[in-house]
Amino acid sequence: MEPNKIIRLPFIHLACYDSYVVSEIRGGVTFRLTELKTVFDILEKIYHSKPFISIAHRVNDYTIDPICFLQKRKVSNLMGIAVVYTSDSAYQTALFERGFYVGTYELFQNLEKAIRWSKDRIA
Repeated sequence: MEPNKIIRLPFIHLACYDSYVVSEIRGGVTFRLTELKTVFDILEKIYHSKPFISIAHRVNDYTIDPICFLQKRKVSNLMGIAVVYTSDSAYQTALFERGFYVGTYELFQNLEKAIRWSKDRIA
């Protein structure tokens, strides 16, 4: 399935579908509240009040400021986060980050399972 919209920014790539967005943060990035606000602004324009899932496809090495996970409540139609990890270290990092997130936060070994989960969650 092709995305409805693709957005490429210097720090992230977003592929937006009907009920989910797949994000890939670029390698070496430190993702902070400034970057998160930019992404939230974009997703607000795309999804408005329509429920959606955010799928983080972790194919690169980067750092996320854990304070970002406390910001979910600012996007009321974000129904959950799926993290697709590609290494043991990415899995361990995602487990750590899960402790900061209030809401549904699931881990997957491949993108297809995360997409299936997100579709079931929104259905």
